[in-house]
Amino acid sequence: MTAQPARNRLPAMDLAVDIGFGILLLVSAGRYFTRHPLDGEGVAVLVLAIGSGVSYAIAVLGLDAERPRSDRVVTRQGVGVLVATAFWVPLTIIAPSFAWCAFALFFAVHRVLRGPIAYVVSSIVVVAVSVGLLLVSSGTDPGLVLGPFFGGLVLSAAYAALDRAISSQHGLIAELLTTREQLARSERDAGALAERNRVAGELHDTVVQRTASALLLLEADDQRPGGSSATVAEAREGLRDALVETRRLLHGMVDAGPAAESLAAVLASQAAASGAGFTTDGVARPVDPAVAQALQRVTQEALINARKHAAAENVRVTLTYFPDAVGVDIADDGRGIPGPGDGTEDAAPDGFGIRAMTWRVQSLGGDLTIESRPDGGTVVAARVPASPGEAPG
Repeated sequence: MTAQPARNRLPAMDLAVDIGFGILLLVSAGRYFTRHPLDGEGVAVLVLAIGSGVSYAIAVLGLDAERPRSDRVVTRQGVGVLVATAFWVPLTIIAPSFAWCAFALFFAVHRVLRGPIAYVVSSIVVVAVSVGLLLVSSGTDPGLVLGPFFGGLVLSAAYAALDRAISSQHGLIAELLTTREQLARSERDAGALAERNRVAGELHDTVVQRTASALLLLEADDQRPGGSSATVAEAREGLRDALVETRRLLHGMVDAGPAAESLAAVLASQAAASGAGFTTDGVARPVDPAVAQALQRVTQEALINARKHAAAENVRVTLTYFPDAVGVDIADDGRGIPGPGDGTEDAAPDGFGIRAMTWRVQSLGGDLTIESRPDGGTVVAARVPASPGEAPG
């Protein structure tokens, strides 16, 4: 038989058993010593009775009813009950009057012991009662012996069935609690997905549609005689990129499940679309979605800056898997980041694009560094912990 799972006992039942054992022990001792003198065998009975009662009291005082039973087969309280039983068995054989204590002792054994040892000790209790009654009846009253014996067997079987029912109930409760947690998590995920779908729908019906309309107007302006200016052409290109990126974002919001592509594959695709090279360093592993999104955005912004503002001929993206972090480096051989007042605010060190990249990385507990020299190229390096945490304000 395997060890039973730890569970809380019933304090009221335990208290009744403990008080019952003490009362039965006192009643049995009073009955015995009113009929037998306190000499010879009487002294042995008194010593055994005191030993059994003191051992049981020590076990009861050491029992914490609010604490689940230990996973060990025999606990400190179990040792106390075993010692009390060891005193009580010869006591019952010498003085069958103490057989009445078997009722409380039987339940106490099953309370603090578990597994086969509990049933072995309870069987010893039943046999001790039968032997004591057999001696007192000199073998002339079989019913006096067989009654307690079979009664003890029935009680053991009933207690075993009750114990199995309680164990099954606790297992069912644990399973219900686990199912409830899973259901609550599923409801939260479903609510988050519904909210993402709602926001995606709103963006599609407002931002995407208006951006597409503005792009159509600019393209129509390009068809007029003389064409459009360079500024309008740049605005048209920016709107086209924004429209593509917004639609990609909407697709990610609607399909929020695990991405089919790894972070390396996504960054490689971004680099290829911009004509940049791509390499990886370290052992690839799954990346937290928030980290992956931040590194994708940093790479996208750096590639746009290298193409539009730095006039770089060669750009290389390097994805590095550190033991406790993930990083990406975007290096180009362009003309470097211009200073303030050059008319390229988004590429300036204090421009919005770099501020956005810095915010994305720092919000996950990472850091962003930018090294640039005039006509010497630029390196944008972002590094984010593998387990991102909210950065201090």
